[in-house]
Amino acid sequence: MGYELPMKWVGTTGHVGASLALLVAGWTFLVWLPNWRWLVRALVLAGAVVALFPSLSVLSWAFTLGASAIMAAKETHCFHFWSGRVIPWYALGVGLSLLVGLDRTVEGVLWIGMAGLWAALMTGRLKLPLFVID
Repeated sequence: MGYELPMKWVGTTGHVGASLALLVAGWTFLVWLPNWRWLVRALVLAGAVVALFPSLSVLSWAFTLGASAIMAAKETHCFHFWSGRVIPWYALGVGLSLLVGLDRTVEGVLWIGMAGLWAALMTGRLKLPLFVID
């Protein structure tokens, strides 16, 4: 007898995981303009909090899409990460899937994909010698 995971939790887990990944990315977002930094932080924090309520997943997506688009555009402009070009379009696709009401399992896989794209971007950013002063 195996353990069966309810399908609604697959989508919710992927959504919350992506929101937490974006929260880390947003909180460590490197931009010189403090207003942009705090805008992104507010968007990812709101997205993470709202992600805890599955019935509000479209609202959470709206917050994370805004933060993702801002951060990915900046990172792509400065550092030319491949995932930075994909993230805004992928986030739009995730949002559209929420609007058409795809299965929660598919939604979870899409959110896990978003987390993976951000993990790729963050890994690339961590390899940069931004604070190494010889």
